[in-house]
Amino acid sequence: MSKYYKYTILVCLLALIIHSPNIFGEENTNKTLDYSKGPLYGRTMFIPLLIHYGFPSLPAKSETPFAFNYHVSFYYSQDVHYKGKVPARDSDGSILREYNKNYIIRDDESFVGELGLSFAPLNKLQTGIDMRLVSFYEGFMDPVIEYFHGLFGFPNAGRELFLHNQIYVNIPNNNGISLFLDKPAVSFGDIDLWGKWTFFENKTISLAGMGAFKIPTGRLETLSGSNYPDMGLEFLADMRLLWWLTCYGQAGVVFPLNGKSFAMFNGLACLEFNMSALFSLLVQMNIKTSPLSSNVRRYTLPQTNMLAGFKFRHKRYTWQFYFEENAFTAQGTDITINLMFLQEL
Repeated sequence: MSKYYKYTILVCLLALIIHSPNIFGEENTNKTLDYSKGPLYGRTMFIPLLIHYGFPSLPAKSETPFAFNYHVSFYYSQDVHYKGKVPARDSDGSILREYNKNYIIRDDESFVGELGLSFAPLNKLQTGIDMRLVSFYEGFMDPVIEYFHGLFGFPNAGRELFLHNQIYVNIPNNNGISLFLDKPAVSFGDIDLWGKWTFFENKTISLAGMGAFKIPTGRLETLSGSNYPDMGLEFLADMRLLWWLTCYGQAGVVFPLNGKSFAMFNGLACLEFNMSALFSLLVQMNIKTSPLSSNVRRYTLPQTNMLAGFKFRHKRYTWQFYFEENAFTAQGTDITINLMFLQEL
């Protein structure tokens, strides 16, 4: 087959996908089809930010009156970063694991389970509560990730300097907050209360405001909370530009009430490619400023993480998966994977 025919067939297939929802079995009888499923729902697992409230990426679109939803999310994270004196070595060349509290070290894996409930008492109003169980452990993926990075020539961020499957977190800062952990820990995290009001909505745009309050049920000594409440205010916007493309933008501020941490900007930009009423692909950037003051400039930079994933929705059920990478400023875990299930009752 000549190149001309190959390119002709490819162009025809792309045009069919873009212009015809019927390719996935939906009837294009309504010019205002809305296949949007919302941005990638989740929170950062990065330790300086994990202990504070973080907006979870809700859509601005209003809910069905009296709708009751619950979701279950699981986060797996693996993180290594080292800045300080190179650890000493034994006479046989093996590494002596030396940790100095004057150095910044993150060497851990974590697994977080989250349960969230929400209710819409009015068409434009939605309220919710989220709670988490946070666990840090010594890990089992260190050798695999170190080999993967070495295979493709990626920097190992100091993994090669430490023994595998150990946990040690130490982040010195000028705020007087003890971000330290040297043994496995499991504890309940903070409880988040939030409310969302959709104050403007038409066929193309939804605008909403959101307020939140964090109840300090987590513990700083296990890095599951800050021991103080937080408050947050956020603006949300959904733009359903085409049946196959939805844009999301959000911007807000979180105010820690401990008198030590800085107020934090939370924002996101997201593109959702609605392949059908059932399935969407999403690319998202999360931006969060640091709550810390530090002599190490890296910990004063904003977080600029990239997320890529999908959502699958069937009737009242939604499944979500995404992969998160600390793309530009390295202010995030090395790897975070999220899996979520949501049901409307």
